[in-house]
Amino acid sequence: MISNRPVITWKYGASLDGRIAAADGSSRWITSPEARADAHRLRAESDAVMVGSGTQRIDDPHLAVRHAAGNRQPLRVVVDTNARTPASARVLDDAAPTLIAVAEDADTQDLEGRTDLVRLPRAERGLDLRALLAALRERGIGSVLLEGGPTLAGSFLAENLIDRVVGYVAPVLIGGGGLSSLAGPGAPSIDMARRLRLVEVERIGPDIRLVAIPADAPRPTVPLFSSGDPTLADHDDTLTGFGE
Repeated sequence: MISNRPVITWKYGASLDGRIAAADGSSRWITSPEARADAHRLRAESDAVMVGSGTQRIDDPHLAVRHAAGNRQPLRVVVDTNARTPASARVLDDAAPTLIAVAEDADTQDLEGRTDLVRLPRAERGLDLRALLAALRERGIGSVLLEGGPTLAGSFLAENLIDRVVGYVAPVLIGGGGLSSLAGPGAPSIDMARRLRLVEVERIGPDIRLVAIPADAPRPTVPLFSSGDPTLADHDDTLTGFGE
């Protein structure tokens, strides 16, 4: 954990021009089977995997681990301020435990008895994320894989709560109208943009996996990969995998 909260790794898959979906919302599949299998390994090595209500509504993700060794399943977390997750949602099956975070005043009649719920204070944009992370910490969660969507990821960025970024970039161009990987207010000027330190570039099938951490942040203490973690390396200035 970092400062008594879980380590947050934001994972996304995007085209070469930074789009996670086309203008019509379609996104299956931008990245390759190899990249998606690698992402499942990240899920298997995380305590929890998290998405927002928009991703749940549009993609109806299962969020359980597939294509990875072992039987460990992370806690599936849906950040759903107004409790709009339908009873038919795939995350409500018994493949893995699920927690739905809702506002204190949300009507949860359709979800009661179907899954675990945690009620949290509202914030300017959705729920109080620090209260959410405190609730996860109380449940023994030390690492969270944030998988989307752009609104939730943008909220975590705005609160300075992203400790690692793992991006799978495919050699595909989507162009104008495509959905950006981040939403929210963003940097008002380039000098206020969040600077990261790129610590790994690795080819995954036809795609590239990029791993970065905030340039001004201490290195996390929880490993990202069971086989090793470039964000924990002693050499701060060496970029691993580049040019190989």
